[in-house]
Amino acid sequence: MTSQLHGKILEEHNEDNSRIGLVEFGGKRRAIYLNLVPEAHVGDYVRFHAGFAIERFIQNDARHGGEKFVGRPEDEAPEPDFESARAYRLLSELDAPQLRKLLPLALDKQFAAGRVIFRSGDKSLFLHLIVSGDVALEEDTGDQPVRVQSLHAGDAMGWSALTAEARTHFRARALSPVSTVAFPSEQIRAACDRDPTMGYSLNKRLVELLAERLDAMRLKLVGHGKPEEFR
Repeated sequence: MTSQLHGKILEEHNEDNSRIGLVEFGGKRRAIYLNLVPEAHVGDYVRFHAGFAIERFIQNDARHGGEKFVGRPEDEAPEPDFESARAYRLLSELDAPQLRKLLPLALDKQFAAGRVIFRSGDKSLFLHLIVSGDVALEEDTGDQPVRVQSLHAGDAMGWSALTAEARTHFRARALSPVSTVAFPSEQIRAACDRDPTMGYSLNKRLVELLAERLDAMRLKLVGHGKPEEFR
């Protein structure tokens, strides 16, 4: 499980039905959701986990605000902008009680450029939400890998983790240093089984995102005649 971090809200804005804040901690900045702490605003200190503020606390108790980003080298910290918050589109329609059930399951994952995150035919172990970096989805069954699609911050991958015994359809390879929030397949399925309403909302949002991905791939095929080749 990812350790809780602490920071100060520097900015906030509304995006769709969510409040997003730019939080500074240990000399770094990260965009996080403020949905679970409606009382927190610019200038307040919050504890956060997996991209969501989970508690507001007063400045006198902010002695831990300078903690470094856990588990990540200094040169791989997220960029100081709001783009990373797009990774949580998949969770954007869940209510506060549902989010509190899912967030403790989240793990921070980092992958170096060139690393294979999973291979075609692997059992889906994690549902990944990409926070930063670029990933190539590749068809690697022929002599030369073919890039089917490039994924970026805000995209989900490994969605078949929501289905028992599901296998991945493509190879995922990091094109740059990549950071994800990863939900273990067995744990997220169990959480959805315990709360069918949450499971429905999560799967509904996932289908919408996948439909967007398929439309983008269709337009690419129409415009170029074939998927983006591996380079």
